[in-house]
Amino acid sequence: MPIAYTVTARFEDNDVAEEFVYWLRYGHMQAVLAGGGDRAEVVHWSEPEEDEKTITVRYRFPDRAAFERYLEHHAPGLRDEGAERFPPSRGVTFSRTVGEILLPVDE
Repeated sequence: MPIAYTVTARFEDNDVAEEFVYWLRYGHMQAVLAGGGDRAEVVHWSEPEEDEKTITVRYRFPDRAAFERYLEHHAPGLRDEGAERFPPSRGVTFSRTVGEILLPVDE
């Protein structure tokens, strides 16, 4: 069963959010895909009543084994890089969720 791995980032500053999207587009997403993911998408959530900007990155892994290999071999370094570039002191908070995709559209 495919795995959905979602990282949600909340930003107090729009410039930092734009820097994050640039980092995703020009390196980070490709590194996650090279580490076993087979699909990625970035969503900017419109929250007009909120001052902060929320961006979600959703990765798909073909199965639990591929995701576990990613966690063991690739995630630690990639998370460290993200934490160094986008620490809480820059107004960024992260959360992560993992789930099984029950009804994939393309299968």
